[in-house]
Amino acid sequence: MSEPDQSNGSASLPAPLPVGAIDDATVISRGESAASWSGTATGPIAGGPATTGEIGRVLHGTMLGPYRLDEFIGGGGMGAVFRALDTTLDRTVAVKVLAGRQADDEEMLKRFRNEAQSAARLDHENIGRVHAVGSENGWHFIVFEFIEGTNLRDVIRTEGPFDLARTVDVAIQVADALEHASERDVVHRDIKPSNIMITPSGRARIVDMGLARLPHLADDRDLTVSGMTLGTFDYISPEQARDPRAADVRSDLYSLGCTIFFMLTGRPPFADGTMVQKLLQHQQQAPPALDEIRPDVPRRFAEIVTRLMAKDPLDRYQRPAVLVADLAAFADDQGLHIASPPRPLATAVVPAKSIGVGSLPWLVPVAGLLAMVAAMWAVSAWDRRATVTAPLVHEGDASASLITVVTGSPEPGEVASLAEAVRRVADGGTIELAYDGVRREEAFGIAGRYITIRPALGRRPVVEFSGMRASTPEGSPVACDVGDGTLVVRGVSLRLAGATDTAARPVLFGIRSGRLTCDDVTLAMPGNPVTPGPVAGELPAFVTVASDPGVPSSSTIVLDRTRAAGDAVFLDAHAAGAGRVTLRWHDGALVSPRWLVFAQGTRAEPLDIACDLDRVEVACGAGVVSLGDSAEWPVPVRLRVRAVDSRIIVDAGRPFIEQHGNADIDAYRTACQWIDRRSRYEGGGAFRRIEASTERIDEPVRDVVPPLFHQQLPGSRPDPASWAGSGG
Repeated sequence: MSEPDQSNGSASLPAPLPVGAIDDATVISRGESAASWSGTATGPIAGGPATTGEIGRVLHGTMLGPYRLDEFIGGGGMGAVFRALDTTLDRTVAVKVLAGRQADDEEMLKRFRNEAQSAARLDHENIGRVHAVGSENGWHFIVFEFIEGTNLRDVIRTEGPFDLARTVDVAIQVADALEHASERDVVHRDIKPSNIMITPSGRARIVDMGLARLPHLADDRDLTVSGMTLGTFDYISPEQARDPRAADVRSDLYSLGCTIFFMLTGRPPFADGTMVQKLLQHQQQAPPALDEIRPDVPRRFAEIVTRLMAKDPLDRYQRPAVLVADLAAFADDQGLHIASPPRPLATAVVPAKSIGVGSLPWLVPVAGLLAMVAAMWAVSAWDRRATVTAPLVHEGDASASLITVVTGSPEPGEVASLAEAVRRVADGGTIELAYDGVRREEAFGIAGRYITIRPALGRRPVVEFSGMRASTPEGSPVACDVGDGTLVVRGVSLRLAGATDTAARPVLFGIRSGRLTCDDVTLAMPGNPVTPGPVAGELPAFVTVASDPGVPSSSTIVLDRTRAAGDAVFLDAHAAGAGRVTLRWHDGALVSPRWLVFAQGTRAEPLDIACDLDRVEVACGAGVVSLGDSAEWPVPVRLRVRAVDSRIIVDAGRPFIEQHGNADIDAYRTACQWIDRRSRYEGGGAFRRIEASTERIDEPVRDVVPPLFHQQLPGSRPDPASWAGSGG
């Protein structure tokens, strides 16, 4: 829904949309034939809807309640927008008048009022405020704050692409506004350059916040698909194109990523092709490399934008607050001047002194569009990859893209075990578990493929591994060998049996430059999740990351709505070697007497570990992080942790972070960064303990700047016994 430039001083009807403007058209709902209106300004004309221009001519100069409609500005998504005078308070406002047939739709009017009331709860300097909702003589309207300025699309087209500092400045403002809206359960669903106003002072203001899922008026800029609000196809997220009801703040973040791309390049990421081709590109293709188009853009910033535009919502930033923290840190590191800094972040660095941180042509008939969108997204309610590589052949059986694991005698397309399904499923394929409750399965490896494991409809299976397999000829045995492939687990509980068929330490997942994604999953390891048991050799682990000698690793673990419990380290990266390990955990819990992260140094190039915790309860008795090095592995691990709205619990007397080895104190101080926002810390002793080659120091929690919310006595830990699939 395009918001007009409210600074337009002309009362004339808008000129035809230039050809270049179709990239910002909005795909909207209720595609009904537009009928001309005729009649007086005292009420809506029967038989609507009308075009925005016709509404402008009918209502120009009239009164709606206390609002005098002085100037028709143009068309917004739901109707016509006027510059108006609030005669009661003698102030200029913007009035959006609902159009035509929509005004007679009671269901739509109810949604209109509800959405407007939701938007009215927002109070943020980067969001256009809602003043009132009203009806007069059959016209339904909403009153907005009038914003002097020009929309971002037109600013870029007039002035050209932004420099890096201005882009980061606007991105921080928009992300901060999205965080505010998300905290109040408001999703925009149509973030794009034309819905971001830039004021003369440089402030970015989002308009139509919270109203994007309402039905819209079909005008020259709109592409209509009956019953479905899709958003703007140059900026729409893949999941929103499939099902608008599935859109959440991560969809807004995807659209923000596309908008950032536009700010720096003057074009959306997928600028070429028909509407359907663009929708397919959003679903299937990686966006162009930003730092190749703009060589002055640092790789670090390009990676931030790439993460925003990830196809899978789980791969994106899960909260705008985490994005704001990343952007603010980047701006600080680059020395960028940010004219409008975000709301203060509670950022803790340990210790603070030690870290250096339009006519839119109908390209296809509506029926054809619907068919192609349906084809894009297959037939399941589950997220699927659209691009599947050529099937592999295993043991003489042709691989299949969907295999079901059943109890009893399998039919064609079914198998009797998970291990057999893994052997037979194609790269990019899906395995469905068609059973409930606990079932013992053999260990498996995915051999570099992309595999999804999920329950059949209405099922909640629990997979219990009774044995393990070697992840490499020299590596530790694991139950699920991800290797350099990608394993996606949704809606399934996974656990190791109390006794395994090997004397080696128990490990649930093994990764070597691969990727593990868990969504709505419970993970369980043997042992008491509160009291550690005896360990003869290496510690048990939920996830181990290892690399072949001399080969840097690049591994990613993404967890959403995932809970884990047991006597095990969660992420063991002591054999990861040089490279990068990323752990992103959104909405979940960990209960363990060990550590969240355990790692050791490297021989030459460092290991970088990035850990994002967003609304996660971490109850780790030994501490959150343990990092060590030695004479053989002398390069300290570099760690960055972000904790947003999380709860961190450790045993009394234990440090939250411990570092030890042969390096000096300053090397350890500069290697570790902790960023906090609104998290709670319970128990513990020192926040960080460093045992260096010459001395040991304990850095108290009270010395962290800005201060953390800390209580010395830990509260009750999450109870894994209440988690489905965690116990016997």
